[in-house]
Amino acid sequence: MAVNRRKPLPLYYQLKNELLEDIKKGVYRENEKIPSENELQKLYNVSLITVRKALSDLVQEGILYRIQGKGTFVAKPKIQRFLSLQSFTEEMKQKGIELETKILKFLKEYADNEIGEALNLDSDKNVWVIERLRIGNGEPIAIQKSYLPCYLFKNFNLEYFKNSNSLYEIIKTKYDIVPYRAEEIYYSKNINDKNIAEQLSVGLKTAAFLVKRITFNQEGIPFEFTVSLLRGDIYSIRVNLKTEG
Repeated sequence: MAVNRRKPLPLYYQLKNELLEDIKKGVYRENEKIPSENELQKLYNVSLITVRKALSDLVQEGILYRIQGKGTFVAKPKIQRFLSLQSFTEEMKQKGIELETKILKFLKEYADNEIGEALNLDSDKNVWVIERLRIGNGEPIAIQKSYLPCYLFKNFNLEYFKNSNSLYEIIKTKYDIVPYRAEEIYYSKNINDKNIAEQLSVGLKTAAFLVKRITFNQEGIPFEFTVSLLRGDIYSIRVNLKTEG
């Protein structure tokens, strides 16, 4: 094995891509140890600096992980989240992930300032609170807490979830409200709550994405405010960019 020194691409980048291809082809499988730095140096006829740079990039991107004193291993593939307006249920379905939902909380409460501002509530500040644990292929992947204004969703019933995991589908079917656009803000967060860590089957201090979404109907009325906590060891965010004009 060897990288092509005639190519304009940096050697570490070529090595990185070679390792990525080997992982995709199943040469190195999930949680399997890859060759050591010295072995990779000999296999690809490159310097140790080149090997370390390639491995460092792959570790930072969550493709590999290191165990001190043992070596470098292939990480579990992450769920790539494309930034588009779709339900969590539809997102998982498109990725071929079998989704299960557990209702953790369902109640009516008075909206605090953040929720009231997000949903543009004035006189009637009562909201339905629906907290759900999302499980993909048998593994907890996210906790979502959704707030729906009571003035729009009168007599919302937990029984609706017996026929669908998708809140958007329920809203469309029962209330004829269709998502038109949404605003999302992403934050990095460490999970410091023991109960949440147990629900997501992770350790304390595990990295996560905290996502706040406000969804609007075609008239520009905000009808949903959802706060999602996504496991950082499972999720990655992918954004497609292009120049204007």
